[in-house]
Amino acid sequence: MHSLAQEIRSFSRANLRKQRTRVTTLTGQRIIETWRGACLQVEEEEEAAPGGGFVQDLSCDLQVGAARPWLLLGSQDAAHDLETLRKHKVT
Repeated sequence: MHSLAQEIRSFSRANLRKQRTRVTTLTGQRIIETWRGACLQVEEEEEAAPGGGFVQDLSCDLQVGAARPWLLLGSQDAAHDLETLRKHKVT
């Protein structure tokens, strides 16, 4: 039986989906972050958003997944929801 540490060591970056992340700073500056190989490439978008760029997320995100029978992964909102914690027997 493989341990979790062995699974992590054997994981390949090639299995990851290529992703570009668009970030808007508090000042309204837009940045695009892209992973290329082992390096993070940061590009500045030409058009800056007028005004501030901060958008507060007030929506509830209750996501919990069982990675292993003894290991749960969850969103930050799930950590504050007592019913969700009780449902998954988190103490």
